[in-house]
Amino acid sequence: MDHAKDILTDDEIKAAMRELFKRAQTDWNFRELCLNDPPAAIRQITGKSLPDGVDLQFRDSDASAQ
Repeated sequence: MDHAKDILTDDEIKAAMRELFKRAQTDWNFRELCLNDPPAAIRQITGKSLPDGVDLQFRDSDASAQ
């Protein structure tokens, strides 16, 4: 089994980020997933995993304004 096909490329990460931000604006449950488990949010969007060594974190700007 070729695990390299299950890992996102740089271009795929960029495209996934656009989709993540778009979806997180309208789907509260997905937004919570992004905040609590970014790798799971990426997998939900792409079906693939982040490369080893990539640490992804999101912050909720609405929450920090309180």
